[in-house]
Amino acid sequence: MKGRTVFLSLLAIVIAMVLILAPACSSKTTTSASTPQVLRANLGSEPDTLDPNQAAWAQDLTVIGQCFEGLLSFKTDGTLQPDIATVVPSTSNGGISSDGLTITFHLKNNVTWSDGTALTANDFVYSIKREVSPSLACPYASFYFNIVGAQAYYSSASDTSDQQAALAAAVGVSAPDNYTLVIKLVAPQETILDCMALWAVDPIRSDIVAKYGDNNWTAPPNYICDGPYILTTWTHQTELVLKPNPNYWGTKPKLQEIDFMEITDANAALAAYQNNQLDIVAVPEGDYKTYLNDSSYANQRLLVNQLATFALEFNCTQAPFDNALVRQAFACAVDRNAFITDVQAGVGKVTTGWIPPGMPGYDASAGSQYDFNPTKAKQLLAQAGYSDPSKLPAVTYTYANTTDQTTLAEFLQGQLQTNLGITVTLNPEETNTYQSNINAGDFQLSWFGWIADYPDPDDWLLSEFTTGGGVNQTHYSNPSFDALAKQAESDLDNTTRLSDWDKAQTMMLADAPIAPIYNSEGFSLVKPWVKGLDASTIDYSLPGDRFYDQVSIAAH
Repeated sequence: MKGRTVFLSLLAIVIAMVLILAPACSSKTTTSASTPQVLRANLGSEPDTLDPNQAAWAQDLTVIGQCFEGLLSFKTDGTLQPDIATVVPSTSNGGISSDGLTITFHLKNNVTWSDGTALTANDFVYSIKREVSPSLACPYASFYFNIVGAQAYYSSASDTSDQQAALAAAVGVSAPDNYTLVIKLVAPQETILDCMALWAVDPIRSDIVAKYGDNNWTAPPNYICDGPYILTTWTHQTELVLKPNPNYWGTKPKLQEIDFMEITDANAALAAYQNNQLDIVAVPEGDYKTYLNDSSYANQRLLVNQLATFALEFNCTQAPFDNALVRQAFACAVDRNAFITDVQAGVGKVTTGWIPPGMPGYDASAGSQYDFNPTKAKQLLAQAGYSDPSKLPAVTYTYANTTDQTTLAEFLQGQLQTNLGITVTLNPEETNTYQSNINAGDFQLSWFGWIADYPDPDDWLLSEFTTGGGVNQTHYSNPSFDALAKQAESDLDNTTRLSDWDKAQTMMLADAPIAPIYNSEGFSLVKPWVKGLDASTIDYSLPGDRFYDQVSIAAH
């Protein structure tokens, strides 16, 4: 795939900087058979769902990633590798047809579920059709609309059950035998294999879902999975406990237990780490400077560059943010450098663009019209009809009531008051309530972050900003953008494709459904006895969480 070659050349720059400060987990320490192989980490909040088809939030994926494996997965450098598939399909090995419209996966024949049942290709057929089913409205469904019949099935909510059944049968995914999966596409797609490596189409047991229901099958002991770990305990709002899958078909994990705590107060989590109750903890944003300067933590600091961008997001259907000029004014009113210096203690990099450094399609000048400029911000607001900022409809900023998000909210509130003369009301919500409201579009102004699912600009623009996209939280809609995105998605000439995505990003930023603020670096503390932690730019919510099956605990 041409796009992969481009990605690796860019990613090499990022990988060289991944471990800015490496923790002692890379040093040699004597291990002991008597050392409990238990890893304790903090998710920060309750997972929204552990259903792979329905998951979208980072903490969900941290847990799902331990319990499920799919056809393919990503290495730390972003390249694909086979998991349940025997090989990564290509035209040379016959896995991709010459016209690019048929993808054939051959499955390993020794894969079992955690209850010992054999895994077959039909488990993938079920999962893919469930991902695009009208009843669930899964957030990542649109990633698979290029599969024959997928979009028609997804859009059939008002049809009769018989009509829906016929549309489900017509979705272009089939299992000619137990170990062969065939996918038919509407048009060639450069990134289809990347999409097939995502959790959203991990295999799922139809009999388990049928028995326990869409909302209850993820509760232990119902949670039948195929990965290295199983979920044994879920004490809601407190912790999840994972233990090795006794029927795991691959290399057995070294850890005998993973405890994921759900401590929402970042300072409380830090205290737990200091008391040796956690092995990994995220450093609260307000404490970055303290832990960067404290030499006693020199062998515990871990800073990891992330393929991630964070931004203000506007609900484009709610006043005053249904006016693009108002959105543009807000984008110019935030001092990004002050944010990095005062809130982040220098951790992270300012940006006005959406696609981050290290990704194909990155443009350092993207969105430069939104460089911090209070005078321009006020002019834009006046052009929108609000030369008197007090006449602007009331603005409420909704956020998750955690320590870090409160610090961020107060900073943004101060910026908009000082630089634009607007009083913003803060609306903190319990994390799961917040996530549900954001998913439902029940907000006016909020915070939006995106971490790369796979190394291509369509992961950053297609589902997030096309009309009706599965994760289009802003409700942004521009037919010209939609047409350009559709063209870019199906173009196999990489130069043309990247050019189209660049134009699409430029168009989206001009409309300003979001105001990018910074590219993040993950800052965590890791105990010296944690060994084999392989942090990367594509982690979910915790450093190295895609590869915890390789982690062990040294004697201490």
